[in-house]
Formats: sequence, structure tokens, C-alpha cells
Amino acid sequence: MNSRAPAGVVAGVDGSAPAEAAAEWAAQEAGRRGCPLHLVHAVDTGTVTLSPRTGAAVTDLILRDAQDLLADCLGKLAAAHPDLRLTGDVVPRDAAEALLTAAEHAELAVVGTRGHGGFAALLLGSVSLRVTAHSRCPVVVVRGVPEPEAETGSRVVVAVRDEHDAAALRFALRSAADRQLPVEALHTWSPLVAEAGRATPMPDEATEEARLHEQLLRSTVDPVAEDYPEVHLDARRLSGATAATLVEASRQAALLVVSRREPAPRFGLRLGTEVHAVLHHAHCPVAVVPV
Repeated sequence: MNSRAPAGVVAGVDGSAPAEAAAEWAAQEAGRRGCPLHLVHAVDTGTVTLSPRTGAAVTDLILRDAQDLLADCLGKLAAAHPDLRLTGDVVPRDAAEALLTAAEHAELAVVGTRGHGGFAALLLGSVSLRVTAHSRCPVVVVRGVPEPEAETGSRVVVAVRDEHDAAALRFALRSAADRQLPVEALHTWSPLVAEAGRATPMPDEATEEARLHEQLLRSTVDPVAEDYPEVHLDARRLSGATAATLVEASRQAALLVVSRREPAPRFGLRLGTEVHAVLHHAHCPVAVVPV
């Protein structure tokens, strides 16, 4: 068992339909990137209350079942992606910690919306949230089941607030180049109220504010876009709520890319309200890039 995976793409599997979808998406992504895919199946042996002999037997049974599940998943992916370099490990520990450790030197981590341990009513499981909140590398949360040959969606959408989002923009441009898709960079803003009690700013103020936001968007996008001349980029400035705008844009997207602005506390799940809402409601896979 290797706690740290080789550099490449890492995906968590547990036999659930969301995890299978995530593994298939990860295989397609690893193929596009020309890098290996490493699967992690974490299991909690949970035998501390049993007698030593019974506990050891139960642990062995759990681990054998886990190895069978992993082998089955690896076999399916190998058959569907014969040129892909595949490895995998069964890790007897907490699933989120196992994935975070495996992804320490990875290019990308991939998770499903929720696994067998999650409640059906939850749109996103605790493991996916913890990995997304704490990973050192970008994390993609796969929503839905990817097409076997190609993704649906006509573009890659990325949220751009200011220059701190350059890493997310670069991730979006690389992803779009790999898919031969255009990028739509969205900068959302809400007009400020200049004086207390006034419902809307004066026209001149609104025009100046819009100009400043346009300038901020261009100064963020243009330097990064120069490195990807083959990718068509449409930078748009929109007024309105960020989360709602991004969720609506995700209807036609192959991938939605957002930034995770600050490292979460060790045991916290602070992802920001917009990122949290997008993870729960987007219509396509969501990439969360730490910046």
C-alpha cells in the first residue's frame, strides 16, 4: 500500500454510482493529460470492539472485499481505456484523509457527489466536501454520469473575481485546450448604493463602476490568455448574484471552474457561500482550484 500516489490524477472509489461516475471522468481526464490514474478505496475496518481473533478475521474479510471491489473497478477502466496507466490502493483509514494523502503530489483529485456512507437526501457528501476544502491540488466534483466517449457541454466556464483567480483561469484554459472547447470567463458584480436610502446609483456612477469592473476583468484575463492562443476566450461582465449566475451557466458547460480563496481550517469546511452553492447545484462537473 502506498499512502501517496504517483503524480497524475487521483480518484476515490467505493462501489457507489457517484464514485463510478467520478472514476470514469477521472480516466477520461488522465487520458487527455497523458498522465496516470490512481484509484483510492478507503475502508473503515471498525473492529476495535471485537475479540482479537474475531476482529482479525473480520478485518481480513473487509479488506478482501475491498480488494475485490478495487480490482473490479480497475478492470472496467482498463477495458474501457486500454492505454491508460492505472494503479490503485486499498487504504484502511478515513476516506477523506486517505484521498488527501494520496493527492498530496497529484495534479488533480476527483470525487463523486457522495458515496455509500452519505445520506440520500444530501446533494454532496461529507467526504467530497472535506477533500474539496483541504486539498492542496485542484479537486473536481463529478455530478451526473459522463458520456463514455465525450463530455456534453459546449464550453468551459470559469468564475473570475480579480487577479487572485489567475490559477483558476489557467486551469480552465488548459482544460479547454485539452477538450478543444472555448472558455467563458464570468465576472459577476452588484452595483453599489452610493448613499444610504438610495435604491440605485446615479447613471454616471453606474457607468464608472461598470468601467472599473471591466478593467479589472481584462487585467486578470488578458495576461493568462496570452499563454493559450489556441483557446477562444469570451470574458463577460454580468451584474447579479454569483452563485445563481454560475449555476445557470453550468447548464451548457462541460466543466465549471471556481477558486477556493483561503485554506480551510484543519477541521472546517469553509469554502465560501458561492462555492458551496455551486458544488451543490451545478449541472456539470465542478473544479475547485486552491489559490
